[in-house]
Amino acid sequence: MKDTDQLAALLPPQTIPVTERMHMPYLGYHLLRETLTNTLLGESESPILYWLGKDIGRKIPIQSSTGPILPFIRLGLGQLDLLEESEEVIVYKLSHTIHAYQTPERLSRTLSLEAGIIAGSIERWKGKDTSSQLEIESLSRILIKVRTQK
Repeated sequence: MKDTDQLAALLPPQTIPVTERMHMPYLGYHLLRETLTNTLLGESESPILYWLGKDIGRKIPIQSSTGPILPFIRLGLGQLDLLEESEEVIVYKLSHTIHAYQTPERLSRTLSLEAGIIAGSIERWKGKDTSSQLEIESLSRILIKVRTQK
């Protein structure tokens, strides 16, 4: 049985290997995340990004709590580390070099996308309603706590 790329539901499969080999400046992506979403979505930015992230996450097939780690790296969303896991709660640490150059307020809004992606992928895996909460303890310690309903 041939393994399907986890990201094939998000992007045209034939473009994935090509784009992963490209070395392009991060500035354009940062512009989209920092300026475009803020301007376009305004005060609704955080809940809309969470909702979009959750929709994206539901399309990423995973088999365990470590499942979102590689897609995060491949999509340039940052390094995701599993810190804690129980039946109802999973805690991840998210890190990215760009986080040090953003304010905690801005991060709490934009990282709603990442929190949603994790919640959606865990929800698909477990088959239960799932939500996540972003906790910014410092610019170098950003936690995403995922809770699954019993």
